[in-house]
Amino acid sequence: MNNANGGENQKAYWAKDLAELLDISTSNLRRWSIDLEKAGYRFYRDEHNRRAYLEKDIMPLKKLKEFLANNMSKNDAIKAVISMFPQGDNEVLTIPVNDDSVRLSKHELKEIVQEAVKEAVEEEREKMFKAFEHKMSDELEKRDRLFTQHFHTLLETKQLEIAATQEKKKWWKFWK
Repeated sequence: MNNANGGENQKAYWAKDLAELLDISTSNLRRWSIDLEKAGYRFYRDEHNRRAYLEKDIMPLKKLKEFLANNMSKNDAIKAVISMFPQGDNEVLTIPVNDDSVRLSKHELKEIVQEAVKEAVEEEREKMFKAFEHKMSDELEKRDRLFTQHFHTLLETKQLEIAATQEKKKWWKFWK
């Protein structure tokens, strides 16, 4: 990120990232930023009027945190920070836009990765379940065929035994 005066590149942070870096809540960061802006400090804002924090903003916010931790009143701490880090009126920042890059915090990236892994595991589990279901269906069908064949064989054997027994009875009746 370049300033219009030919300054060096500065890294930009969104509130969530900077709050994590400073070890404070995003709501505290937002309140401190509003108070600093009321006192004349300027933060960069994008085309949607969202506040973006530059590297130059880290030290003033660290100092504000330090002053507040040492029981300095908020008004005095803000005045001290403003006097320590004055802003020139001619300072205008331009931030190059790169549509190809996306900034994610570690937490957001972790959530995206976890969701992708969860989806991949679910998809793989579904494939395995369908394969298992198909295999079970094939095995049950095979078992049913064998059972039916065996049952028919037993039935034929019993019918032959019954027929033989009846034939024998006829023969014995003949001799009686």
